[in-house]
Amino acid sequence: MTEFEKQIAADNAAVFINALEFAEEHDLNGTVCNAILQDISVAEADIDARNRIAYSGIYGSRVQVNCLKADLPETPAEGQGFDIDGKTYFVESCADDMGILTIQLVANDR
Repeated sequence: MTEFEKQIAADNAAVFINALEFAEEHDLNGTVCNAILQDISVAEADIDARNRIAYSGIYGSRVQVNCLKADLPETPAEGQGFDIDGKTYFVESCADDMGILTIQLVANDR
C-alpha cells in the first residue's frame, strides 16, 4: 500500500465517516458501524435506467448509505436484500469510491 493509499484510508475514517460530524452508529446487515444515512424524497425522483419514472416516496422509500467498505464483511450487490436497523431494503446500486461505499437502497412500504 502506498503512502497516498494509507492517507486515504486514514482520512476516510477520521474525516469523512466521522461520528463527530454526520455519521451515526447503525446496524447494516448485521454489522454495527458508523454510517451516513440520507432519505431520498419524492422531489428527488429521477428517471432510472429503464426509462420509467420512479416516485419512490408514494409506495416506498429510498435511502442512500455511505459507510467504509472495510466495515462490511462483503460489498452489497444489486438486488440483494439489505437490512438497516431492522428494516429490509433492496440494493439498487453500490459504488466504491476509494474505500467509501455509496449504497442506494429501495423498499416497498405498501
